[in-house]
Amino acid sequence: MHFVYAYADGPGEWNTSEWRGRTPSDGINKHPKHSARLIPISDFLMYWEPAVQAIVGPADVIIAQRNLIAPSIWEACDYWRGLGKLILADLDDDYPKLLPQNPAYRYWILDHNDMEGHLGRSPVELLTEGFRHTDGLISPNEYIVEDWQKRIPGFRGYWVPNYANWEWYKDIVQKPSPGPDEQIVIGWGGSISHFDGWWFSGLREAVPIICKKYPRVQWKICGGDGRIKELMEKLAPGRWLDQDSVPPHEWPGVVASFDIGIAPLCGPQSPAGESYDLRRSWLKAVEYILTGTPWVASQGIVYEKLDGRGGRLIPNTAEAWVEALSDILDNLEQRRAESAALMEWGRDNLTMEHVVDDYVKTFERIVTEYNAAKGARLPDVLYSKDFFRDTPEVAEVKIGLHGDDEGVLQSLQERTMQLSNDWHGGALQIGSVDLGACLQYPFLNTVNEIVYRAVIE
Repeated sequence: MHFVYAYADGPGEWNTSEWRGRTPSDGINKHPKHSARLIPISDFLMYWEPAVQAIVGPADVIIAQRNLIAPSIWEACDYWRGLGKLILADLDDDYPKLLPQNPAYRYWILDHNDMEGHLGRSPVELLTEGFRHTDGLISPNEYIVEDWQKRIPGFRGYWVPNYANWEWYKDIVQKPSPGPDEQIVIGWGGSISHFDGWWFSGLREAVPIICKKYPRVQWKICGGDGRIKELMEKLAPGRWLDQDSVPPHEWPGVVASFDIGIAPLCGPQSPAGESYDLRRSWLKAVEYILTGTPWVASQGIVYEKLDGRGGRLIPNTAEAWVEALSDILDNLEQRRAESAALMEWGRDNLTMEHVVDDYVKTFERIVTEYNAAKGARLPDVLYSKDFFRDTPEVAEVKIGLHGDDEGVLQSLQERTMQLSNDWHGGALQIGSVDLGACLQYPFLNTVNEIVYRAVIE
């Protein structure tokens, strides 16, 4: 299967596109039977350009990340869907549930007057329209899928989790046990949208209690939200560290410097009741498992599939946070040994390079459902593969390393055209009705891709 990821991030912000684009693409390209390409969504919308056609055209699945908020992008999606391509939107933030204290609220909920084709609509409303130009949604959070299925009746949605890049973790070893005079580091990292998780989970009240109970504890905070740092500044000097931001590939080394990891989520304590904070991926727990770090997280759908894998889920109360962290601090060596024993399991089940087959199976199921929904198998048509027995031999064709040599393409053209004609006659000639002629372009395109890939392999 061949994937194309139209990614949304740029040099100024590289986050979602790492986990939802480059990491899966890199992992897939290490698999002998599958492949992937990346393209900026700003280039993806220029579908008429030959270079874009060359990248997107061979795709079995096109995944477009979040910024489906402009008519020009909708037009590109419509073009590729018109050629029979499956296009899935990818969203890892539930923008309709943003609260005013979130810095992204102003953009997604309020501002819209300068946006292309806004027509008086907010970005969330434009995104809703954009999703209607796709064949469904994938998300690393099941609540996001459910929310959008309610928002757009009949919209297909699928949970596709975030996986880690094994290259970043393969040399990571568990942090040595802190000595009797060394500090015990409780660490956390997150973006500017995690404030609610600290404020409404009970963790805010638990921090000073833990500091008082365990004089060796030091908190390490990694992130850009100054409000969380203001909270930590109320502690005594030396009780917390402000970790500088690092490139994504260096982040596992930061996580490996923690003795304990935390993952607070605000849940129903949020003023809005239904929490934006519960609509995240499981990535924090994945990072803790891969570094052998004992961890504690808020209860909820986000981390429940990893409960017990070196960590535990707790209710959002200060008492629960104090009890859970105390349990690890009082039994640190035992909890560290339990976490270390799970690092290999994490590699095999939570890193992209090791789960490509399962990842592809998810999309094969999506493709099957998509084809069934659009009636790809026509009623009263006998489908047969008998005519392939006389397929021209192509093994003698000289092929370049990547199979993109111009001469190869030209030499294959006559063969694929003849095969296409045979295919139409053998599979879709029903009496006097030539369905092959009626449906010529999509089927011709499919046959060309099948033959081309067979020759390349």
